[in-house]
Amino acid sequence: MPKQDFAFFDYMGPLVAAVIFAVCLLVVSFLLLNFCFVLKNDELTVFERFGSKHNVRLGPHSLSSIKRRKQRRPTEDENCPIVANVKTSIPKVHVDAASTS
Repeated sequence: MPKQDFAFFDYMGPLVAAVIFAVCLLVVSFLLLNFCFVLKNDELTVFERFGSKHNVRLGPHSLSSIKRRKQRRPTEDENCPIVANVKTSIPKVHVDAASTS
């Protein structure tokens, strides 16, 4: 059997297949997951945060609601307890008084 000679295009096959797979994965994750399964009351997605920086809507939330959420977020989470709806108060821990033994 003679040896087979490969051309440049023969070596590009796996690379082209990987690029097509990556593009298909991006399209499915962007269109299907972002627009079909993310509801209006869900958190912002990575695509929406990226789009808000460039004034492009990339999800179910409008640009004005994204900007409102980004402005309001630091003030709301500042003094909120981690656990909500607890009948007893959460004990405060003093780090200086803790023993290391």
